[in-house]
Amino acid sequence: MPMWTWAGETARRLANAGQAELAEAVVGLPELAEAGDAVQVEAVARSALRTARRLVAEAGAENAEVPGVFGPATLFFLAHWPLAVRVSALAEGGRALPRAVAAAEDAPGPHAHGPLPVSALETLVRCHANVDAAGTVGLRRELLSSRNLAGWERTPAWPAFTLARVHLLIDEGDPERAETELRRYEHTATGPALLGADGIFTLVRALRHRDAHTQALEVLDRMEAELALEPNNPRRPALRRRIRFERARLLSWLARLGQCPARDAVAPLPTVEEAEAHPSLRPAWVEAVENLVCQGIVRNDWRLGVRVTTWSRYFERVGAPRRGAELALAAARLAVGRGALWVAGCSARRAERLMGDLANTGEIRGDLAEVHAMIAAMPAVRPLAPPDRILDFLRAQPAEEVDPENQAEQVNAALEHRPHDTLLLTALGQVGRTLMLSDAATEPQWRHVRERPGDQRAALSLLETLLHDNDTAGVRDLVRTLAADRAAVLTPHS
Repeated sequence: MPMWTWAGETARRLANAGQAELAEAVVGLPELAEAGDAVQVEAVARSALRTARRLVAEAGAENAEVPGVFGPATLFFLAHWPLAVRVSALAEGGRALPRAVAAAEDAPGPHAHGPLPVSALETLVRCHANVDAAGTVGLRRELLSSRNLAGWERTPAWPAFTLARVHLLIDEGDPERAETELRRYEHTATGPALLGADGIFTLVRALRHRDAHTQALEVLDRMEAELALEPNNPRRPALRRRIRFERARLLSWLARLGQCPARDAVAPLPTVEEAEAHPSLRPAWVEAVENLVCQGIVRNDWRLGVRVTTWSRYFERVGAPRRGAELALAAARLAVGRGALWVAGCSARRAERLMGDLANTGEIRGDLAEVHAMIAAMPAVRPLAPPDRILDFLRAQPAEEVDPENQAEQVNAALEHRPHDTLLLTALGQVGRTLMLSDAATEPQWRHVRERPGDQRAALSLLETLLHDNDTAGVRDLVRTLAADRAAVLTPHS
């Protein structure tokens, strides 16, 4: 019995026992998690657990259960989702890892309280994959070993472990074997029902990794046709969303190869707002858009660069360095395509920095070398005005002609000649914030403030940039720097 079936049956029993709120929570939490509504997941889980614990206290029951209503497995299920949604829909890695490790260590055995419907161990495996899919294969293989999974085979959580092992094969570079494993379930009586929609998306991933994009599209087409026959399926919106993102990625690549008309590839592309709302789907959107940019059917402007940079930095913040590096490289390639030298260099440096946290970096380092070669071939920035007059020139530009990336190029070119010009440093901070590259803009600002801490205007500009970046460590460092300078000024000299 898969987890989704367990949730439906448990919800029916709770509803029949008069516990409508708990019933709605049990059936609703996995749906909310799949939709990526982390805030609502947290609220619903908290409320349901509060109700469940009150019922336990009123019943005077032991072992956290109310006979005839629910038991520890249901409580474990309710408590599972706030972390699970962070690791799945929000794609958190290192930020969620300590909590995921603790949850796995504290989790009961698969049959300690009856067959458990979900597993903290599977969440931990997924969290490690978020950190570095290709670099954590050894660790994940150990976590998914037969020894660790003994007893889980007869629980509703088992399909998730089966798919985790298939994803591991893909990350190890063996998508053919991954496809074979999944195909075994297609022709069994319980296979398709056991793995369900998640199994289909895993098959699509395996096919994509073995360059069978047309076959992957056929799988998605069959899935969408089946969903059309299930108008009341509560998972339908989330599943159709994932289908659109995957279809856009597949078609964009076929269009790049000349095997699909460009108009067919751009039609299913989800909106940028959808990608913004679902972090786990952002890499698919960026991959599709980059392919379509290469075909000249999506506009490559500074706003696209800001979006990709923002998402790269998101993955950096949540401890998913491989995804962060991959998106930084995409941002660099797109920047090269529109001639944005400073943005391209900043993105390449971010990717290289994130790679320091990765294992198994052969392929991605090849991508980095390609980006460095592209940047090296770009022409140098041509100053549009003398360094002491560049700000006046930029301010005089008509609003419709303002390009923040070009402004950044000109300000940086002027700073090469006037590295301690406070107005130029302030302007760099402003344009850096616009381009979501405030961390890069602080580098010359820091050099100036450390050399001339008495420059209050420069210090305030740096502070504004640090606050925009939520860089609390940088703010503390700035306070210490300014305090040390003030102390030195006030200390009498003998």
